[in-house]
Amino acid sequence: MSALEVILPGQTVSLLPQSAGLAHGYAVFETLRYAGGRLEFWEAHWRRLHRAASKLGINCAIPEERVLGGLRSLAEVLPDEAVVKLSLLKEGEGEARLLVYSRTPGPVRGSVGLQLKSPFPVNEAAPLIGLKTHNYLENFMVLEAAHAVGCYDSARVNLRGFLAEGAISNLFFVKDGDWFTPDERHGLLAGVIRGALIGALPVEKGDFSPRDLLEADAVFLTNSSVGLLPVDWLRVDGATRMCSSRSNPAFSEASDLLEACREADSIALV
Repeated sequence: MSALEVILPGQTVSLLPQSAGLAHGYAVFETLRYAGGRLEFWEAHWRRLHRAASKLGINCAIPEERVLGGLRSLAEVLPDEAVVKLSLLKEGEGEARLLVYSRTPGPVRGSVGLQLKSPFPVNEAAPLIGLKTHNYLENFMVLEAAHAVGCYDSARVNLRGFLAEGAISNLFFVKDGDWFTPDERHGLLAGVIRGALIGALPVEKGDFSPRDLLEADAVFLTNSSVGLLPVDWLRVDGATRMCSSRSNPAFSEASDLLEACREADSIALV
């Protein structure tokens, strides 16, 4: 049995200490951007939540229309822009609870830095690779290390030294007009924005190293909160190397294509 709970801004929710979702992070989640009364990339997020729940044996038997009804009630009190989250927690045997709530978007101020490389490599053979779970402490540690040196995120390599992802973003780079991104087999979470760009652009997935980012003409980060984010500088061995991603023609081209994808997979909540 699955329960749905909508948490309005300022409200709280109770979790039993025996709940596997609380005690062990036995839960999956999705993060969606809400803007102008519309929820972006809903179908892609909803499908990914179900795939992750199925792999981990979490019951997600709540009808989609019921969840959308909960989202509409939440949207009534949201500002024009917000981040909406769905958290599906395993509770008892065959039981789960889907929490629907929101947070204020995190601001991206000034220039965007990317640290090369993170001190914590990705174990590409780990059982939770590719799943967006509440076991997020490792990502948080990577993110804290990036913020400590003024960067937005860190580029993570796997145990074999190949680029995988950031703590909260997927990696793209452009070289001589061609787009590239790390292959899924290197231990990354395949983001919704990443998938949209791969579907809209001729992107080559492959085996890359931090040096490929250094030698790129432009570097980009993607996640559902910020969409496509150009990297302005790279932090390498304590030094800063500038990167002209924002002025590269690839940025405006990809932004336009991503906007078309966003329009195609958005739903009106108000």
